[in-house]
Amino acid sequence: MAQRHDELLDAAVQLFQKNGFNTTSVADITKACNISKGAFYKHFDSKESMILELLERYYDDMFNEADRFSEDIQRSPLVVLKRKITVELEKSIEYKAFFFALVTEFPPYEEGKIPEFLNRIRETHHQWHKQALIDAFGPKVKVYLSDLAVMMEGIIHSYLLWIIWKGPALPLDRLGDFIGERLKAIVENDENLSPMLPKSTDTDSPASMKESIARDLNTLRSELIKSDAPEKDLQTIDLLIEEFKQDKPREFLVDALLGQLHRRSYLKTRITNMMTVWEVWKGDLL
Repeated sequence: MAQRHDELLDAAVQLFQKNGFNTTSVADITKACNISKGAFYKHFDSKESMILELLERYYDDMFNEADRFSEDIQRSPLVVLKRKITVELEKSIEYKAFFFALVTEFPPYEEGKIPEFLNRIRETHHQWHKQALIDAFGPKVKVYLSDLAVMMEGIIHSYLLWIIWKGPALPLDRLGDFIGERLKAIVENDENLSPMLPKSTDTDSPASMKESIARDLNTLRSELIKSDAPEKDLQTIDLLIEEFKQDKPREFLVDALLGQLHRRSYLKTRITNMMTVWEVWKGDLL
C-alpha cells in the first residue's frame, strides 16, 4: 500500500514537471501507474491534496537532512550553516521544475489551499533561515537579523536562477561553502552596518506572537483530527494549547512539548515555525 502511494507521488511529480498542474489530470497519473481512478482515491482525496503532500515531502526532506547534519556537535556552527545552504540548493534543484510549475500556476495572491500553504511555508522557511544564522554567528547578528536573512535568501535565489536558466550546473557543496563564507564576511565587518528592515512590528509584539502560536496549534489540531493522527500527538498539542492560555507559559514545559512534536517527521515542517516564534517570544532572538 505504501509502495503504491509513493509510486503515485513519483509519477505525479514527473507529469506535473512535464505538463503543469492544471493540464495533468488524475487519469494521466493513474495511467502512468497502471491503476484505476478508484484506486487513486484510496490514497488521495484529490489532485490538490496530492500536491500538498508533495510540498510537505519536499520541506520535510530538506529540514530533516539539514537537522541530521547539525545534530553532530563536533561540527563548527559555520560548517553546519554551509551544509544547510547546500541541502537547500540540492533539494531546490531536484524539484526545480515542480516549483517552477507551482509559482506559475499558483501565484501567492490567489486564494486556495495551495497558495495558502505556500505563503505559510515561505514564512516557516524564512524563520528557519533566521535560526540558522543565529546558530552560526551568535547574538551579535540580532540587530540586523532580518536583513541578513533576506540577503542569504536573495543570494541563494539568484544562484538557483542562474543554474536553472543558464547553467552549467555548479558544484553545490562548493557553492554552499562560498555563500556561507560571504555571510561570515558580512558579519565580521559589521561595525558600520545599520539595519534597513524594522526589527519588530506590531505583529511581532509578545502578545501577538503568543496568539499566533496558539492559533497555529489550534489549526494544526483540527487538521490532525481529520487525518486520524496518533492520540499521543493530539494530547501533546492540547497541553500546549492550555499552556498558551496562561499569561506566562512555562518555558521548560513548552520547550519540551514542542521538541517532542518536532521529532515527529510528519510534523517537523509545521512545528519549525512555531519553535522559532517561541524563541523570539522568549527573547532569544530579540
